Amino acid sequence: MAGEHKIKILNNDFFKLRKQQAKLQGRKLRVRRVRKRRIAAIVLVTVVITVILGYQIINTRLMANSLSNQTQTAKEKLNNVNKEQSDLKNKVKRLNEEDYLEKMIREKYYYSKKGETIYSFPNDKSNGSVDKK
Repeated sequence: MAGEHKIKILNNDFFKLRKQQAKLQGRKLRVRRVRKRRIAAIVLVTVVITVILGYQIINTRLMANSLSNQTQTAKEKLNNVNKEQSDLKNKVKRLNEEDYLEKMIREKYYYSKKGETIYSFPNDKSNGSVDKK
């Protein structure tokens, strides 16, 4: 009986109050743990949502920049094509003029009038330079 101690807990107001306080402390501790877990979960969800939305925003901006560049390139091509079309229309108008047509045929195909002699030099690189007006 040297190691055995018989302790009897009294059932008085002091021990009842202490037991209630211990239960209350346990509940408060559990509530704190649950609240911390909830806060951690809410923060985690918020961070995940923020990262996803941030990625979407960055991705959308990159796509918008890419589309803007493509639009700019397409506009430049359109301007070049419109300019070329305008030049071709002018050339068609000029081809309807007899003087221009005659001059172009004479230069390009070495066509001559009656009694006229055409001399071709080796350094002569005339290939339709009449278009420059």
